Amino acid sequence: MGTGRETPGMREQGEVMQFAKKLMAGGLAAGAITAAGVVGASVSGPVEISGDGAGAASLSCPGGMTRLGHPFDAGMSIFPGDPAVHVRNLYTVAVDFFKVEDIDMGAHAGTHIDVPAHFLDEDTEGARTLDELEADEFVWPAYKIDVRGAAFADNFVGIADIEQYEIDTGTTIAPGSLVILQTGAEAFFGLDGPGDEHDTAKYKDKATKEKYVLSANTDDMFDFENAGFSGAAVQWLFDERGIAGVGSDAYGPDAFGDDFFDATYTALANDGVALVALANLDSVSVNSDIIMAPAVNLTDGSGFPTDPLACHGGTSEE
Repeated sequence: MGTGRETPGMREQGEVMQFAKKLMAGGLAAGAITAAGVVGASVSGPVEISGDGAGAASLSCPGGMTRLGHPFDAGMSIFPGDPAVHVRNLYTVAVDFFKVEDIDMGAHAGTHIDVPAHFLDEDTEGARTLDELEADEFVWPAYKIDVRGAAFADNFVGIADIEQYEIDTGTTIAPGSLVILQTGAEAFFGLDGPGDEHDTAKYKDKATKEKYVLSANTDDMFDFENAGFSGAAVQWLFDERGIAGVGSDAYGPDAFGDDFFDATYTALANDGVALVALANLDSVSVNSDIIMAPAVNLTDGSGFPTDPLACHGGTSEE
């Protein structure tokens, strides 16, 4: 990034919290995921998944489930300068007896997950790529901080703000959590508002002569002055709460106006993840839900679009 910032100490590669420990620590007895060999609460819910062997797990969601991803189409919000999204029907049932879509996109389009290699070098800094994450690193107890209507200096949500939120809600962020900011930005997602534009910048690679399109968005989502974590707050969350990552309904957990993307950088520098451009966050409680967001196993990937699923524990802590 060239910020002159001292990179926070990264956790050793491959060191992750045990699946059961992460999820049981969140007080998620109502919507329990229990790893094989660990005794947990037995709850009957609308969704149950089970298996055999060392990796077996069971899932119960008494409060149901919700998709947290925005629709994936050419009209969705794209970070300015990222590849524009194009979706077209290559084959159709009416003509070809089957349907296949041709999709052009960037790896960080719409609702997506960022992994350490997005901001840090794989070779010199040991940043892990998408294909190097284990299955349980795409599943987290969720902790949601609702900052809609609140004002923060320079739009930064700081350490004191997080501590006060824990006091106000009577909750504590559990180890292994994905800590999410609900800023209200999801209401501005998409390119259907007045003045919204995209696909306005076309380029040609000088070496390969390949033509490609980058977005040059005028998008309401990027004009919305969303709150975001300060880098210091994210570092505190890793150091003092042992979190696994951060998320937001904005296009990143960073504050509007933060050109250094401190929150994202700090999360990834701690070998964590960022889950961004989330939708339907009203369905997520403060700390009784589980979020799952697996992504395509992209070789050497820095991230990929995902459609996260919220497993609701059935009890609200709000």
